Amino acid sequence: TTRHDQMSPMDNTSYATVGFSDRDVEAALDAIAAAGFPQTEILGQEPHIENPPTGQERSDFRVRIESRGLRARTVHAPATVNVLGAPDDNWRREKVAVLGNYIQFAADIGATDIVIHPIPNPIFVPDADDPTIPKRIREAVERSLDDLVPVAQTAGVRMNLENLAYHNCDYPFRTMEALRPLVDNYPEKQVGLVVDTGHVGLFNMDPADEIRAAGSRLWGTHLHDVDFDVRNGDHRPPMHGGLDWDSIRGALSEVSYTGPLTFEVVVPKHSESPDEMARITREFAESWAP
Repeated sequence: TTRHDQMSPMDNTSYATVGFSDRDVEAALDAIAAAGFPQTEILGQEPHIENPPTGQERSDFRVRIESRGLRARTVHAPATVNVLGAPDDNWRREKVAVLGNYIQFAADIGATDIVIHPIPNPIFVPDADDPTIPKRIREAVERSLDDLVPVAQTAGVRMNLENLAYHNCDYPFRTMEALRPLVDNYPEKQVGLVVDTGHVGLFNMDPADEIRAAGSRLWGTHLHDVDFDVRNGDHRPPMHGGLDWDSIRGALSEVSYTGPLTFEVVVPKHSESPDEMARITREFAESWAP
């Protein structure tokens, strides 16, 4: 058997609803379908799914997604303070419950994977400079995974941990190289990695190197470009920055990647509208996708 247990569609591209944060989730789905993408990543926070629907509303939401010719391939769990590595245990337990709810939501709308931020941004951490914080974050991430792996196993959903470009801190688990040994301790069907190309670029690292570091545990992508000439220049459409997209494609092929090719495009280069950015990205993806 191959390491990939799910068949990939012929067109495995996807577009994240966060690219349409100027409108509600229904309008975002309309726009993604209009751009020609077959799959989507649902943002699990405002202005989209701030609170997962329950009961029949959840089933109805899946029907509405699929009626547009879309598949909700992934869900992005809420970010900000909703992380695995909350250094305070009351905070951690509260967010484990939140994340568990989103894991079940992902399963109920047919998603195979959920993106989760492993560690907090230092701006959300009280006493962020306390020297014990990195160790507490590391231990909290492991405890949270221990709590959530059974939830994910029952739901049939994989939790993919994302690399995060937090500078000016020595927090653990910010890169694929650091995350890979962590996920190796957990079942592949429940825990994987998602590489964010922009976050890699903001660390002045090579996305291809990070893809290779993730290797066989890479199950998700957040694909976007980085404009290195401006501050916070990531989340640009592909070819609207300085990343080497041929190198990225080559690395994905090298690790035999068959997860979704999810574009997380949010910020225009030249005042493009969200709809224009989705169209530009779709045109790029049709010729680039491995």
